[in-house]
Order: sequence, then C-alpha cells, then structure tokens
Amino acid sequence: MVILAHRGYSAKFFENTLTAFKKAFEFGADGVELDLRSTRDNQIVVVHDDNLERFCGINVKISDLNLRELREYSREGEKIPSFEEVLSIIPPGKILNVELKERTPAESALQAVRKLFSPQNTIVSSFDHDLISFLIKRHPDFKFGFLVGEELRNDPIGLIRSLLEEKPYSIHLPVQLVDYPQYFESICTAIKSKKVDIYIYTVNDPDKCVRFANMVDGIITDEVEKFVTL
Repeated sequence: MVILAHRGYSAKFFENTLTAFKKAFEFGADGVELDLRSTRDNQIVVVHDDNLERFCGINVKISDLNLRELREYSREGEKIPSFEEVLSIIPPGKILNVELKERTPAESALQAVRKLFSPQNTIVSSFDHDLISFLIKRHPDFKFGFLVGEELRNDPIGLIRSLLEEKPYSIHLPVQLVDYPQYFESICTAIKSKKVDIYIYTVNDPDKCVRFANMVDGIITDEVEKFVTL
C-alpha cells in the first residue's frame, strides 16, 4: 500500500512547504500530495487555500498577487513555494500526486512535470471531473485520478460507474466512506473490476486503515510516521 503525505508531513510541519515535503521523504513516505494554484502572472504555486489568511493571517487572494508580491509573505521563515521548487526536491522514484485546485495551471503544470520530474510517477487529480476527463484524452502519458466527496451522497455506484467510463488511472475516496461498509465494498469492487487504483484520503487513524488496507492501493495521510511502519 502506497503512503502519500498529505500536503507533505503536515501533521508536524506547516502544509505545502518545502520543509513539509522534505520531511515526508525523510520519514519514509512513498510520495507526496500537493495543491496547485496560479498567481496573477500565471506562475504555478503550491498552496491549498485561495488566500493567505491561514498561511500568514493576511486576507489577500493568491490570484491577486504576482509571484514577486507573493514572495513578500512568509510563515516562520517559510514562503509559499513554486511548483518548480517542489519538483526539484522530489527524489527519483517517488510518487507525486498533484491536486489541481483551479483549471488555469493544468497545462503548465504538466509541462513542468515533463521537464523536471516524470509523468509516469505523477498522479494528477481534481474534484473538477470535467477537467480530468479532458486531460485524460489530451495527455495519455500521464496518470489521472478523480477525487470524489460530497457527490457520493446521491448515487454513489452510479457516479463511480460514470467516472470509470472515462478510463482514469485512479479514483480517490474520502475516508468517511469506510464507515458505510455496504457502499464502500461495492464501490471498491466496481473500481477494481476495471483495474483502476483506489486511494483513500485523509487517513490519520491506523486502526481504521487496517479495516480496508487489503482493498486499496494507497492512502493519503497527514501522519506519515504512523503509517510507514504498518
């Protein structure tokens, strides 16, 4: 089972920073998950929120700043890294899971991965299913995954079947689904019948992980050290 560090080793280091990513690899993660957004001048940066409120207490939008202006803000000496900076520190053979928070950086992000990392070691995922469907057709050399969440409440099996028709590499399910075994097992069976990988997010309880470890291909966790020894 693959262990991906959610926004880096975010249980102990502030998320989506170079330190969080370096520590994730140092403590044995198989890869990292991160979030991408674009600045006003279309530079790709690694940050989850669309503003700086949680990062440094300033309520200003990422999209309203150019990269130079964004560099003026920091948290305990850490700045929001560019995507290229993060790509430069990922060890060979490790896995990168890129979550696209917006449509704007998609094409540029894939170009950066081709230049600085490896499409075959990269999973590009999003809750924007139309975007992922488009990218699957346009970039056959990449691995693409559908993130699913609240929309599972309505017709979970129907949703999964429709996503599988798009031929993704992976489907990423919320850990809360594990508490509904009748749905979880049916969904996993449907996904695996198409030889598609299953990732569960965000898993921070090792005891819960034991319940589904043999049914999935990987987990995304804040708590790297709790899972690398399982």
